[in-house]
Amino acid sequence: MDIKRRNIQYSKPCPVYLLASFGCATTLLSEILCYPLEYIKVKLQMNGTQGCPKYKNIKSLFAETTSTRQYYRAMNAQMLKIIPYSTTRIFAYEFIRTAFTGDIVETTYRRKLSCASSAYAIALLTGNMGDILKIRMINNPELSLVQAIQQSYNKTGFAGFFRGYWLNVITITAIQAVEISLFEKFQRFFVKNFTQGNTSIGIDAISSLLTGISGGVLTAPLDGFKSRFMNQVIDQQTYWKTFISLIKDEGLFGLYKGTLPYCVKMSIGSTLTFVLYEQFKKQII
Repeated sequence: MDIKRRNIQYSKPCPVYLLASFGCATTLLSEILCYPLEYIKVKLQMNGTQGCPKYKNIKSLFAETTSTRQYYRAMNAQMLKIIPYSTTRIFAYEFIRTAFTGDIVETTYRRKLSCASSAYAIALLTGNMGDILKIRMINNPELSLVQAIQQSYNKTGFAGFFRGYWLNVITITAIQAVEISLFEKFQRFFVKNFTQGNTSIGIDAISSLLTGISGGVLTAPLDGFKSRFMNQVIDQQTYWKTFISLIKDEGLFGLYKGTLPYCVKMSIGSTLTFVLYEQFKKQII
């Protein structure tokens, strides 16, 4: 391998378990702080569809909420997704990256995206079930986590826990494509124009914020479609039939329901994760 090739940087090795542990911790912190936005997003995405409650606007959703605790409905299902998922993806990413690039830490955009997509696809094998259960519990306030698991298994068997798996992979790959590309571009722009050539927490934060907003706007339709597809229990429609029903009943703009809370969550979550994770890596690498 040509070590003089551009866009390649070397660094001392870092124990993967440290990256995985801190990656999981930062993701958990982000999810706990931003989860009310996830709750609102799912409610708005499913607004008046598939037997879910209909809200005139976001104010009517707030008016229905009687306590702050309600905004953390199905948080246990989200933890069932995040804990194994966020840990597995880092182990998988580091294993795949090392297999392709050895000790090279930074490489080309295409290779980064390929490694990240493969790692997320592996991690979703552990996290897809939690995503399904979260969506169904938010839309059915009488359903507990155990009942949601039993309902899904009784209706669709074990395979039902992987419903929407490929749609989830496509959505997250699209998010990664945006984040990997734009974060570095925003970072280079601010370093070049507003600093003396050095990065800082402030630069990382504003780059992450803009990256999260951009990623949210571009991937909101995919996330909206995913929520509708995963919420189905009895009427197990295919991707295509679900899409046709959505367009027929709600129009193309129906895919953009819940875009505002989705974008806000993406921007805050991206900022927390990028800044904390980048600062951690700078200290140990």
